[in-house]
Amino acid sequence: MAEQLDAAVSAPVPVSPGTAIGFPRGGASVPARATAVADWFGREAFLVVLFAIYVVGLTWNLPGHIASDTWMTFAYGREVVAHGLPHHDLLTVWAHGRTWIDQQWLGQLVFYGAYALAGIRGAIAVQTLCLTAAMALAIVAARRHGGSTRSVTWITLGSFLVVAWGSWTLRVQSLVFPLFVVLLWLLAEDSRRPSRRVLFALPIVVLWANVHGTAFLASALVALRGLSMLLERDRPLRARLPMAAVLTAAPALLLASPYGFSLVGYYHKLLLNPAFSKYVTEWAPTKLGIATAPFYLLALLAAWLAGRCRSRLTLFEQSALLVTLVLALLAIRSVVWFMLAALILLPAALDGVLSSHWDNPRYRHLNKLLALPAPFICAWIVAGAFSHPSSWYTRDFPATASNQVARTAAENPGLRIFANERYADWLLLDHPELRGRIAFDARFELLTARQLKRIVEFRLRIEGSRSVTRGYGLLVLDPTSEKKVAKGLLATGSRRELYRRHVIVIRQDGGRGSGA
Repeated sequence: MAEQLDAAVSAPVPVSPGTAIGFPRGGASVPARATAVADWFGREAFLVVLFAIYVVGLTWNLPGHIASDTWMTFAYGREVVAHGLPHHDLLTVWAHGRTWIDQQWLGQLVFYGAYALAGIRGAIAVQTLCLTAAMALAIVAARRHGGSTRSVTWITLGSFLVVAWGSWTLRVQSLVFPLFVVLLWLLAEDSRRPSRRVLFALPIVVLWANVHGTAFLASALVALRGLSMLLERDRPLRARLPMAAVLTAAPALLLASPYGFSLVGYYHKLLLNPAFSKYVTEWAPTKLGIATAPFYLLALLAAWLAGRCRSRLTLFEQSALLVTLVLALLAIRSVVWFMLAALILLPAALDGVLSSHWDNPRYRHLNKLLALPAPFICAWIVAGAFSHPSSWYTRDFPATASNQVARTAAENPGLRIFANERYADWLLLDHPELRGRIAFDARFELLTARQLKRIVEFRLRIEGSRSVTRGYGLLVLDPTSEKKVAKGLLATGSRRELYRRHVIVIRQDGGRGSGA
């Protein structure tokens, strides 16, 4: 695929006929509209069913969406509301006083607003809406971009499980999935039919730059479109140059934030921190396994199609696939971007190698019977998923445990808490009075490589690593990843267990602690 970056596409990529995906216009009679809608379900049956399965899978285990990043999002959103934009950390012991660039402040405010107004159910609803909208938009974009129902179905089948897996957690990143799809769709369409509409990409980058750290990807894609525009030959250079210059300068928009030039250091620390890939799982390189097999298969398909069906992918589309693929190989957290890009861009190329025999009118009635009930069954299951009381969604984070920690801390004003990052921001959200008394939280960019190493060594029970908890009177541990650690700690007489159910709370001798 890299070889294709050397050649420009001299003509717009042909779009297969019959790729429109839409409903009849409002002027049609009611029976005609109903017939047209039924026919649409017959044509798009497999995509309708796959999308319904995706939504059902997304809402099947909503408590599993709640993680450390969830509580971090809520806690920092409240921090912005209560104290304004932060510049130095006052929440934890290890990072106390260090520069804190809260780049995701706007996204945190959105989710905290949903949480404050409608509780955890409201925040999950916002996340679910964003993820379903992103997948629906990606499918529509793939069809509008020239992909047939057949090719979009196959790519969707290969990608939606990984997309769901890569976006499961309720966190700020959920908000930018629809932005990514819209941005890539806009840029890809412009690479085939240039127009001034591509300038809408610029406000998308500005918005993204205040919502989530992956805004660097948005700016890179816009800059790629500007560079690819310079290499196109269908228009005079003087007609392309002004627009190309504007788009290529898109990375400068990352500074369109209240933090301004301070974000340069933030992105440097976030993207070029070797400790992340070494100690943080989701920043590690993507390895071949059962969970990542669909990604590798789609990557191989993308490389093959870029060579076999070169004329069906523009220079920008090849570049976008290459960039997202490289990012996905470098960090497992970036796999989702490649899968979405592949879903939008690859179907049109896949049509170049698949046979044309797909839509058999004889099976239209069977397709309707299959597809028409799918939205109603999906809506019924989703409604059931959102009908539970709030405590059901947070069952892995029992209020009894956080109250026990807060009560013990209140009885011992000098006591400090060593908590797994899964629970640190949960405790801060439930009990703001614990600010400055918890060792660390999920903002790993504020920790040094030595501190990250000590956390990992503590969980691996490496000799001497228990000293990291010296001076902390309460330990709040994860029974899934730190069960053996807790067992070893409790083997000594200086510690006793206060709580064990989804969370392990241990009281040990000692009070005030120093930074790691």
